[in-house]
Amino acid sequence: MAKKIRTTSTTTTVIGAVVRRKRKKGKKKRKILSPQEQAQNTQKKEIRILMDNLGFSRVPGIDGKEFVYDGRTSELDDVFFCENILVFMEYTVGSSGTHLFNKKIIYDKINDNPREFLKFLIKQNNFKQLAEVLGRTVLKEYTPNQLQVRILYASKLALSREHKDNVDNVHYFDYSIVKYFESISKIIKKSARFEFFDFLNLEFSKIGSNIKSSSVSSGDEFSGHILPEEHSTFKEGYKLVSFYMDASSLLKRAFVLRKDGWRNKDSIGLYQRMVLNKKIKSMRRYLHEKSRVFVNNIIVTIPVDKVKLFDAEGNELKIDRKGNFKAGGVTNVTPATIQIQNKSNILGIIDGQHRSYAYHEGDDIYEKTIAKLRGIQNLLITGILYPKDEEEDKRLKFEAELFMEINATQASAAPELKQAIESLLTPYSTTSIAKSIINKLNESGPLGTYFEEHWYETAKLKTSSIVSFGLKPLIKFEGEDTLFKIWNHQAKLKLKDGKDFAALKEYKNFCATEVRNIFIGLKANIPAANWRIDRNDPNAILNVTTVNGVINCLRLLIENNKTGNSDFYRKKLVGIDQFKFKAFKSSQYRKMGQAIYDTYFI
Repeated sequence: MAKKIRTTSTTTTVIGAVVRRKRKKGKKKRKILSPQEQAQNTQKKEIRILMDNLGFSRVPGIDGKEFVYDGRTSELDDVFFCENILVFMEYTVGSSGTHLFNKKIIYDKINDNPREFLKFLIKQNNFKQLAEVLGRTVLKEYTPNQLQVRILYASKLALSREHKDNVDNVHYFDYSIVKYFESISKIIKKSARFEFFDFLNLEFSKIGSNIKSSSVSSGDEFSGHILPEEHSTFKEGYKLVSFYMDASSLLKRAFVLRKDGWRNKDSIGLYQRMVLNKKIKSMRRYLHEKSRVFVNNIIVTIPVDKVKLFDAEGNELKIDRKGNFKAGGVTNVTPATIQIQNKSNILGIIDGQHRSYAYHEGDDIYEKTIAKLRGIQNLLITGILYPKDEEEDKRLKFEAELFMEINATQASAAPELKQAIESLLTPYSTTSIAKSIINKLNESGPLGTYFEEHWYETAKLKTSSIVSFGLKPLIKFEGEDTLFKIWNHQAKLKLKDGKDFAALKEYKNFCATEVRNIFIGLKANIPAANWRIDRNDPNAILNVTTVNGVINCLRLLIENNKTGNSDFYRKKLVGIDQFKFKAFKSSQYRKMGQAIYDTYFI
């Protein structure tokens, strides 16, 4: 029999202490992450979830592994793949200018020969997981020459236009673009990939199995009718066609000009809202339960150079650059075959985005039913073909007006949305011009990236007061204190009458340059630590009051014929770092402008 050990409270305490010390010794100390590391982890998580929703898979074991390629040491943050598409992802959350320029050399080397770079990586010992994953997926189906490689530079902070223009062959995954694709991919899942492919500038013929075939059809054919222009009441050159289309064909070709999207901010067509998750779910439930199509039609625009029309005998009805049939007009409703090219993002949805995207490739309980419906040609489409020679501003204005007509009596179009479109429909108004100037100032220069553009942005300059009390009085078409006074252009009168779009663009550029010049001079005389937005720091000078104050000073300079270039302002504003910017309240724009003028320009 084993001898029992008698314990006391003292021995119990000693034994417990030893056990605790051993446990403490064996336990690894948790690393405390810096705020920047925490921000980057959050960024990686966001983008990895987004890429998964878009249908991309991630290669594990990549982050932080160095390589030396063609004499250049670098590393990859993430690699994603979908069919034959490879995406090399770079993450950064800090100030990106220097980081981007340092990466330019390796980016150029990768883009010079993506296939050689991939072959190099696969042979590296520390990239065995990459070789294994791609070997059983992408490279099992496609040759290295069939791969489409893209570099995405994901910066949490906005990059100025100067930085982007100096590093090409990179797709800038700005945070605003990430949030946009995140929003739509959460709702329409993999169907958002077609717009993402367009963002990556990928041709339809080079995506997936299409690249293997030398006989990829130029387009799909759909049966329908051509409506004469006299019946549509649209202006001459605009053709109207109606046809049935399957949801799958529509979704891979469709896009919506959403105001929070990634396309050109200056376009007057960016007005439609994001898709609503609640509405999409309700429509998918309807499709699942009823297994039938929605009864009303979907209205889209179709570029005339992306479509061909054939009559009942198979003869092509050719259209000239002005939108007219070459062999005479169509005077009656004519049966036709509509052939639409196999390209992503060519059908612009004006009305019916929810009815269209209800058919998206989802992962919900309705997907099995809806997958069967996606390939059936049961969606009634009304397509508007605009002339090839039609100017973009006129086409987009037509689309916005049509959207307003359709939604004028519907509760679904919010008043603020209608007001935004009404503003966009008058591009010659001082409000529209001022908003465009804000966009240009935000792209580059001393105020680059400082203006609020998106709903999720905080601690940035709000633009409404700058537009109303700063820029609109500065750019108006009459008065002695306006930029219009000193703009020497032969089309000034046409611009004033709203008849010259080319002159409008030049006036916007002129105004943006003149405003940027005075802020270049101001920034040159302000300590770098003070050129920022921080309401809690009395030395941080950037706020709405300062911006409007300087703009009001510019009005006084124009009135007194004292304007100049950026060097002129740099010399004149010496010592302005001692100016008491914070002594002026939020509504004292004119008073601040007068004080700056009196102190530095008299």
